[in-house]
Amino acid sequence: MYNMPSERRSGAGLLLDTLEGPIRQALLGWALDSGVFDLCETFILPDALARRMDLPPPQLLLTLRALVAADFMQTDGGRFRTAPDILPFVAKDSPRNMVATLRSMADMRHAGLNDIGTLIASATHGGNTRLFDDTHWDASYLSLAAFHRSVAADAMIPCLTSLPEWPDTQNLLEIGPGSAVLARRLLALRPDLSITLFDLPPVIERIAEEAADLPLSLVPGSYNGALPGKCFDVIWCSMTLYFHDQGLPALICRLAEHLAPGGVLLSFHEALTDDRTAPPEHVIGRLMPGLRQRDVSFAEGEIAEAMTAAGLRRPSSDRLSTPFGRFRLDAARKEA
Repeated sequence: MYNMPSERRSGAGLLLDTLEGPIRQALLGWALDSGVFDLCETFILPDALARRMDLPPPQLLLTLRALVAADFMQTDGGRFRTAPDILPFVAKDSPRNMVATLRSMADMRHAGLNDIGTLIASATHGGNTRLFDDTHWDASYLSLAAFHRSVAADAMIPCLTSLPEWPDTQNLLEIGPGSAVLARRLLALRPDLSITLFDLPPVIERIAEEAADLPLSLVPGSYNGALPGKCFDVIWCSMTLYFHDQGLPALICRLAEHLAPGGVLLSFHEALTDDRTAPPEHVIGRLMPGLRQRDVSFAEGEIAEAMTAAGLRRPSSDRLSTPFGRFRLDAARKEA
């Protein structure tokens, strides 16, 4: 279920709290650039840290205190260390390092902030243009793979392994995987599973390099064109259904055609509520891409309705809370 937000600040407090946002972002950017998180893996005195970083001790101490206030670091007895809960995601040599993801998401979400008034007033909205092209996804590959390794795969695996059909699943199609991270984790659990990854040609080329050691079927293409020419027990779609060119219902119908009898179509996407004003992490986080291009977020129930319209049965939905936001898991089955 969704986690309830903490008590909302109101009035002047809400407005004043908002002023901290750019400072927190700048602090995080400096910490990532400077390597301070790695240097503070264990508690260290600020003077010793200043010598290692060749920085003025008073200035560094002010900054360390601010990092503690922002919950990025901890202090004890005048010493400082990186908060243990974020260390796996920022340590240079950590397999869960998500620095590339943080930088990529910041670039995408913050692009155009200085021109927000112009974008709001613009009548030349890019609603009919392609949201992202092959070049974008090729350039985003490393950040996507880091995102999957750090947090996304951990949230997605239970969605699949908790399916009643999972023990009998023989083959799975992942639509727009972005990397082979999830497939690698699934094969570690089910070496007998046949997995097909379907993505744009440049992404499939990257995956082929990453996953040369895995027994995967890699199919290049776009779901607006031809889908892989077989039927699957499970089709998994995670944060990837936004780019349809004939409407969501038509895309869901085409995916349903590629389900084997009794097969499951599984969707992991956001679900906007309250007249598309919540959850805030999706509404606010996607504002700038929406102003520059178009709003592609799904409303609550939109995907489930398209599944039902496609003739799929026994639909089920769960609301999930993840480190990267609140999502809805929709599942529907093809008649056996």
